[in-house]
Amino acid sequence: MPTKEQFAANIKQIRESKGYTVRQVATYSGLNPSTISMLENAKRNIPKVATLEKLAHGLKEPVNKIIELAGYRPEAKTTNEYENSLTDAQKQVAYLIDPNATQEEIDQIKQLVEIAKLSKRRL
Repeated sequence: MPTKEQFAANIKQIRESKGYTVRQVATYSGLNPSTISMLENAKRNIPKVATLEKLAHGLKEPVNKIIELAGYRPEAKTTNEYENSLTDAQKQVAYLIDPNATQEEIDQIKQLVEIAKLSKRRL
């Protein structure tokens, strides 16, 4: 799990590399500029997934990338471990999304389920 200082440095680097101001990211994300500033200066702990999703939107970065930077990355599992960790309802949802999904897409869906489980535990 990264420290809040590591997370802060990564977020600031992403923002600066795109030439965005804190206010621009705040406008795009719906977050308060002071919240973004405090995150970038490690004055706040790593936020919950809902805030990370908004931050990703504001930075115009993939949500998974920002979530992984925050340390919510699920540990690598084999396909059987993923399938065994999913409830029947979760499997049905994955199937309903696209019954012709590639294995890579199925793995991404499973990873999102794992991230959702992690964020639920953190609440």
